[in-house]
Amino acid sequence: RTGSISSGAVQPTWVPFGSTVAHRRRLRFALDAYDSTWSSRLHQPTYSLGELINIQASVSTDPRLPLRVFVDECVASPSAAAWLKYKVIADNG
Repeated sequence: RTGSISSGAVQPTWVPFGSTVAHRRRLRFALDAYDSTWSSRLHQPTYSLGELINIQASVSTDPRLPLRVFVDECVASPSAAAWLKYKVIADNG
């Protein structure tokens, strides 16, 4: 016989995508609110319960690395520490 057989575990030669991106730089995510015509961004929007909200989720990245953003859940509250929360997006979008 020629060659040999090893009982060692097989090691992958690829690097997971998530760790590659995280290693090089952090991704910046944004959630922006727009007016009813989607023509201008609202800096401090106020909405009533049941009112339509135009929001855009985005991620800043290298143009050679096209990414999509999927939003599973989003809540609105008067402040980050508030116990009162309203579901804006629920049940995986």
